Amino acid sequence: MKSTLKKPELISQLTQYLKDIDLLCAEYDYGNETVVNLVAGKIVAIFHNAGNRKALLSDLKLGHILMYCSSEIYNPKNLSNFMGLLKLTHSVEKGWNYAAKLDRSELKIVSTENWWSNKKIIIDSDGNAFTRAKVIKSAAGTDSLVLNTSGWKIKSIEGNKGIVNPIPETIRQIAFEVVTCFRDVDLNQESKLYYKL
Repeated sequence: MKSTLKKPELISQLTQYLKDIDLLCAEYDYGNETVVNLVAGKIVAIFHNAGNRKALLSDLKLGHILMYCSSEIYNPKNLSNFMGLLKLTHSVEKGWNYAAKLDRSELKIVSTENWWSNKKIIIDSDGNAFTRAKVIKSAAGTDSLVLNTSGWKIKSIEGNKGIVNPIPETIRQIAFEVVTCFRDVDLNQESKLYYKL
């Protein structure tokens, strides 16, 4: 279904969503993990076409823009789980854990379609592949992804074993890529949507 909003309104809406993502990420960074589903919802509205509802990128005819990608390249010979967007960190308080990279120097440029739908960012122990689209749509729908997490068991500082959920930090890293990318885009100039004054 064609949007009833005009180009300036769509640009304003996309700009607001990007600001919202940035603010929600700041909340997440201060320890509020519950906001990751809200972040995912904003990203879905920007990138995902569903039935009659078009994504903001489609409405604005911005599918040609290039996205920043921080994912490592998956090596199929690697027998362990693949966490393409995350790094392993250690702290005295928490022990080992996964964390978003949040490093602009690691960003490469890829097409929007490759970034959203094709690039594998997680491979679980059963060899199931997860793209950004799959992770974000699941989180936005508040469905939990079914991951085989054998190998994602981490010992705490007290020596207790637990399973680390990589999804919140993965969403945080995807949000970082989105916000960083659009900071460098002139939406009005890049949009191919014709707008008659």
